[in-house]
Amino acid sequence: MVAGSTLCAAVVTLFLWRHFPYQSLVYWMMAVGVTSMVRLWCIFRYLQSDQQDRQRRIWGPLYWVGMLSTAVVLGAWPLLFYSIYSPEYLLLISTVYAGMVAVSAASGSMYLPAFLAFSVPVIMPLSVLHLLSGRDSLALVGLLLIMFLGINCILAVRSNSQTRAFLGSQLENQKLVESLAAEKQIAERAIVAKSRFLAAASHDLRQPLHAMGLFLSALRNRESDEQKMQIIDDMSQSAEALNGLFNSLLDVSRLDAEIIEFNPVHVPASKLLDALRAQFIQQTTEKGIQLNLNASDHVLYCDVVLLERVLRNLLSNAVQYTHAGTISLFCENNNKGDKVITLKDTGIGIPAEFVEDVFSEYYQLNNPARDRNKGLGLGLSIVQRLCDLMGLALTMDSVESEGTVFRVTVPAGDPSLIVGEYVRSQGLVTDAHYVLVIDDEMQVQQSMRHMLESWGCEVLLASSARDALKTIALSDVVPDIIISDYRLGNNMNGVDAVATVRESLEVNVPAILVTGDTSPERLKEVSHAGITILHKPVSPSELHELIQKLFAESEKPVVSEFVDLKSAAS
Repeated sequence: MVAGSTLCAAVVTLFLWRHFPYQSLVYWMMAVGVTSMVRLWCIFRYLQSDQQDRQRRIWGPLYWVGMLSTAVVLGAWPLLFYSIYSPEYLLLISTVYAGMVAVSAASGSMYLPAFLAFSVPVIMPLSVLHLLSGRDSLALVGLLLIMFLGINCILAVRSNSQTRAFLGSQLENQKLVESLAAEKQIAERAIVAKSRFLAAASHDLRQPLHAMGLFLSALRNRESDEQKMQIIDDMSQSAEALNGLFNSLLDVSRLDAEIIEFNPVHVPASKLLDALRAQFIQQTTEKGIQLNLNASDHVLYCDVVLLERVLRNLLSNAVQYTHAGTISLFCENNNKGDKVITLKDTGIGIPAEFVEDVFSEYYQLNNPARDRNKGLGLGLSIVQRLCDLMGLALTMDSVESEGTVFRVTVPAGDPSLIVGEYVRSQGLVTDAHYVLVIDDEMQVQQSMRHMLESWGCEVLLASSARDALKTIALSDVVPDIIISDYRLGNNMNGVDAVATVRESLEVNVPAILVTGDTSPERLKEVSHAGITILHKPVSPSELHELIQKLFAESEKPVVSEFVDLKSAAS
C-alpha cells in the first residue's frame, strides 16, 4: 500500500511536470515521500519487534495515523492545483484516486478505521471541487466519485466481517488443535500409567496370594500347634498386605466416584499427631530413626479422617525412604493466620527431574524389584487428590540425597468449638442380634456364619432375596443387620436384594454390601442406595468394628408385622 500510493503520486507528478513545472509539485512530492518514509519506519519496527511487543495496542493507532497522513497529502493536491489543470487532467487524476481507493478497500478493509482515514480524505476534496466547478462533466464525475466511495465502504465493511469470521475460525481451530494435543498427551500418560499399573498389579497382587498358597501347603504338613500358629500368623500378614494394596486402589476409586464426604471440625493438632505417633513409633524404632512430633497447642479446622489419611501417607513414605537420621512432623503458624503442618525427613530425596512424576498414579522411585511392602505407588497421588478435595495447599521441596519437606496448609480452628473425643465401643452387645447373610456361595455363607457366631450373633443364611424372605418368615425374626454380596445369582445384585427385604419388612434395616468391584459407577450406585460398602478381601476387624457401630446407632426393629411375610416369601 505504501509503495502503491508513493508510485502513483510520483507518476502523476512526472506526467504533469512536463506541462506545468511548478515548484509546488516538488513540495507536494516531498510531503508524499516523508509520509511514506514514516510509514515504512513503523513497518520496520513492527517486523523487528517480538511476539509480546506485537500485542501492544499502539500499532493500530500508528497504522491509522500513517494512512491518514498519506490521504491528507494526496487529498491536498486538488486544493493546490485544481484551478491550473484542464478537465482532461482532472479526469485523469480522478481515475487514479478512484483506483487507489479501490485498492485500499481490498487491502485495508481488515482495519476499517484505517480504510476510512485514507479513502475519505482522498476522494471528498476532489469530489467537492468537481461539484462546485460549474462544469456538468466534472460535476457528474464528482457525484460518481462519491457514489464509488460509498460502494467501496459497503464492500469494505463486508470484507471486514468476513475477515473477522475467518480469523475467528482460525483461532478456534488453533485452540482445538492445542486442546487435542493436550488431550493426546493426557491419553498417552494414562496409557503409560495403565501399563505401569498392570505390570505392578500383576506382581504385587499375586505375591500375597502366592505366599498364602504356600502357607496353606505347609500348614497341612505341620503337626505341632505352635508351628501351625506361626504359619497362621504369617498368613495373616499376607492377607493384611493384600488388603492394604486393595485399599489403595479403593481410595482411588472413591475419589473418582466423588463419594468421599468432607466434614471439617475444630480439632487439636495433638489428636492427629498422637495417633500418628502410635502408628509409626515401632517402625521408626526398628529402623533406628528418630521420630519427632510436635503439635504444641495448635487447633485445626479440618476433616480429621481425611487429613489423618494425608499425613499417614506422607509419614509412611518418609519412613519407607529414610534409612538414617530423623523424621519431624510439626505444626506452626504462617503469616496469613493459617496452620502449616510440616513433614521433614533426612531420606534419599527426589531427583529434580522426577518431582512432578511422583504425584502420578502407580509411579514409584527406587523400587525396581516391586517390593509389595512399598505399595503400588498411589500414596502421593491420593495425598494430592485429598488435599484438592479439602481445598488445602500442598507443597514439596526435595533435594536428592538430603531429604524431602512436605507442607500442608490447614485453616486455623477455634479452641472454643473443639468437639468431644470419639470413644469406641469395646465389645459386641450379644443380646438377640440377628444378622442376615445373603451370598450365593456356600463357602462364604459358612465362613461368615462361623465368624459372626464367634462374635455372639444369631446368623440367618440366604442365597437370594427370595430365599432371604423365606428364611425370615420361617425364623419369625427381623434381622438387625443385612450383610450381602453384590453379585448374586439369576442376574440379581445385593442392592436389589437389600431393597427387596427392606420393602417387604417395611423396615429400613441397616445393611452392609460386600463387593470386589471398585469402579466409580458401582460406588455411586451403592452410596445412593444408602448402604455401607466393604471391599473384598474384608478385614475381620474392619467388619467387626462396622457391625459394632451399626448396632450402636440403630435400635432393634419391633417384630410385629409378619402377617403377610410367608405369603410374600412364597
